[in-house]
Amino acid sequence: MAMNIRVDGNVAILSNFARLMNDPRYVDAARDVRDMLDQGIRNYVIELAGVKETGSSFLGVLMTITREIRSAGGEAVLAHPSRDVEKYLAMMQMDDYWDVFGTVDEAKGFFQHNEAPHEAR
Repeated sequence: MAMNIRVDGNVAILSNFARLMNDPRYVDAARDVRDMLDQGIRNYVIELAGVKETGSSFLGVLMTITREIRSAGGEAVLAHPSRDVEKYLAMMQMDDYWDVFGTVDEAKGFFQHNEAPHEAR
């Protein structure tokens, strides 16, 4: 089963990473994100619910997807990581690379807050 993508307003939510890591189609994830970027979507929540396995493949997929998004002027944040994932990101000194949120709704709120018009000061 490949990565799931659902669009909610101006945010794409990428999920199913727990199963994706054991599927040879994980290499298609960056291509799927490029397709979404071509459609003009620039805000991404990478939902990590259910991910227990960490390691270089896991980090590689996250980095590849995030680089693809950021190189196109977008932003990616993480949502719902397990304690093991949080510990792994801290151990690899990658915890500052992403904003991390407890829920998808909190992560979507990050994008809504950052897109609010700025008031004149």
